Parts: sequence; structure tokens; C-alpha cells
Amino acid sequence: MSESPATPGSITVTGHGTVLAAPDCFNITIGIEAARPTVREAYAKAGAALNAVTAKLLSLGVARETMSSSSLDVRVDSRWQDGVGTVVTGYTVSSTLAVTLRYDQGADEIIAAVVDAGHDSVRLNGMTPVVSDPSAAQDEARAAAWADALHTAELYASLAGRPLGAVTDVVEGQLRDSGPRPMMARAAMAFQSADMSIEPGQSNVTMTVQASWQLG
Repeated sequence: MSESPATPGSITVTGHGTVLAAPDCFNITIGIEAARPTVREAYAKAGAALNAVTAKLLSLGVARETMSSSSLDVRVDSRWQDGVGTVVTGYTVSSTLAVTLRYDQGADEIIAAVVDAGHDSVRLNGMTPVVSDPSAAQDEARAAAWADALHTAELYASLAGRPLGAVTDVVEGQLRDSGPRPMMARAAMAFQSADMSIEPGQSNVTMTVQASWQLG
């Protein structure tokens, strides 16, 4: 907590409130990567893997609007050869598919099926828990932040020997911190079995409020 006078005869404090919310969805980033001797072959291989993964997701009931592809990159693979210099050995084409899944729709089985569909071209680059509708948790955090600020203001006013007057200013801030951390792993290794469960854990929803009161 911090206390700093805004104007003569006033007090300004900051309150914090945090509540736990259970994520109902999570965002995964699926990496598609293919290395081949030519750019055309690499594109074809990556494109086939991406199409296979997308088709598998659609067949399992994942809505198309929850999927988005991006980050198409081409990397030249090379090695050093004595007496020759740098020699191009092939090309690697990579793309990224972002997908939002619900924990209650058999997400672990969906991910395992996606890995099977894409084979060695698929990697799971990250998984982030999401609370799809955080409004209720935010309101609880707001109430806790206000109670925290009011308690601090009353304490300082009491220490100063002054009564706490009317509120003159309120400024809200917000911080979100998902408790479960993003998971980085190669999909083929992390999801070799559909028996691996994905636990949502808990996410913190934190609100801050800066409020000013007159001093009597």
C-alpha cells in the first residue's frame, strides 16, 4: 500500500484485490515445420501437415472461428564445407496455428489426435489457460480492492487524527496473472498418449483501485 497526498486536506491510497478463477478454456499454439531439399517441397510438406491438422480439428468438432494460422517463415539450412564455404543443404518452412479449446470438450484427446494427424511436422509451442468470461471474478476483485483501499485510508486518517470525508476521485487498474504457466514442449513427445490429462488449475484475477478522500 502507498499513501501520497493529492491536495491539502486529502488522502490518496491504492488498494489491491485478487480472486481465484477456474479457466474454462485454453489457447494452444501448434507449430508446423517441414524441412526438404527445395523450397517447393518444404512448402508442400508443411501445407499438407497444416491441412491435415485443420481437418482433424474440424472433424472433432472444433469450430473454425477458434482457429487462426499465422507466422509463415522460410529458413535456409546450411553447413560449412572445407574448401567450399557455406553450402545450402535445404529449406525449412514453418507456420503457426493458434487454437482455443475448452477443457470440457475432451481437449487432451483432441491434442493427441492433432499430433497423430501431423506426425513429425507438428509441435506444441505453448498452452495458456483462459477464463472466457472473467466479469464475475473482476467484480469480486474490485470489491476486495475497494475494501483494501478504504481500510488503508481509514487507518491513515485515524493515525493523522482526522475523520475520513467524502470520496473525491477513483481510478481503476487491472492486472491478470494466469496461475498455470505456459507449457513448452514438442507435441510428439508430450502427447504420445491420449491418457495424458490437462488440468486447468487456477488463475488469479487482480484489480487495483486508487481512491482519494477528503479529510475532515
